[in-house]
Amino acid sequence: MSKPIYVSPRSSKSFWQEYRIYSDRLELQCKIALNTLVIPADDLLDIQIRPPLVFADLFRGKGFVYAFPLKIDSADTCRHVAIKRKSGFMKHIRCSPDDPDKFVAACKTIIKKD
Repeated sequence: MSKPIYVSPRSSKSFWQEYRIYSDRLELQCKIALNTLVIPADDLLDIQIRPPLVFADLFRGKGFVYAFPLKIDSADTCRHVAIKRKSGFMKHIRCSPDDPDKFVAACKTIIKKD
């Protein structure tokens, strides 16, 4: 098992879930699904920081699908991270790491550029 590049510790805004970034994947602990979502680095299309109120992205010009993603924590109440995948049932995922800026910077180092 490799060592994580970045670990977002458990906090109340992440519903006490932990998020980890490895050199080849992103692991999002998801207590709602009673599982850990594992997203391979080559499946990541985009990652960015978004303001509170996820559904408001519909009015910010992001579109219907982008405004109704899989939210695995309290993304509606704080700045959070929007993850866009190439494949999978849910291509748009939102999570609230402890420091969204550091989390996104670490994720951008593993995203494969085509």
